[in-house]
Amino acid sequence: MQDRDPNANAAYIRDVPLLARLPDEDVSLLAARGRVKRFSAGATLFHEGDAGDSLYVVIDGRIRISRLSGSGAEATLAIVGKGDCVGEFALLDSRPRSATATAQTATRTFVVSRDDFRDWVRQRPEASLALLETLSLRLRRTDEAITDLMFLDLPHRLAKHLLTLAASVEAQPGRRVRIQVTQGELASMLGVSRESVNKQLNQFARDGWITISRGAVTIDDGEALRLMA
Repeated sequence: MQDRDPNANAAYIRDVPLLARLPDEDVSLLAARGRVKRFSAGATLFHEGDAGDSLYVVIDGRIRISRLSGSGAEATLAIVGKGDCVGEFALLDSRPRSATATAQTATRTFVVSRDDFRDWVRQRPEASLALLETLSLRLRRTDEAITDLMFLDLPHRLAKHLLTLAASVEAQPGRRVRIQVTQGELASMLGVSRESVNKQLNQFARDGWITISRGAVTIDDGEALRLMA
């Protein structure tokens, strides 16, 4: 299902990090070029190897980014939420998708094609800085993940990753935060076995920091996790 109301689209994307620093006029012009597209839980936005022809901005919901190894094993690279971008590399080159994007929950996205985005940038050259900032942030996150892998043990990395995932979940201050993520996905993102993640999650649960449920982890004591991270 797709919406093409420019005014509604502008309201949806006004505060996403990619566009937050741009004048309202620039955002409105981009909103008129794109559309809102909805995905049900479990639906695939695009597959690894597909033609990369558009950018998706998450309005609400959660999207899992994954890749397949040569042996067919699936690795979760990231789980993104409101305000995050998916497929931004497609705006810079014509190469196939480097990963698969799957909606974890019912998800709304603002979608704009590469051609429309490039035309918009040509008209508003200063807007290209927003894209560069977004790509820079993505590289910083990658650098941080590599550094964590090299220098932090699993308890610290897991605590830090749970807090990162929790930051993308809308919740009232001081309330428990429920993260929809499986132990297999956590293991894949951290590059360890599911058994190792299960063991450490259970230790966090015994300490009273989290509650484990099927397909989810609820953070009960965020401060304890922050001290660990």
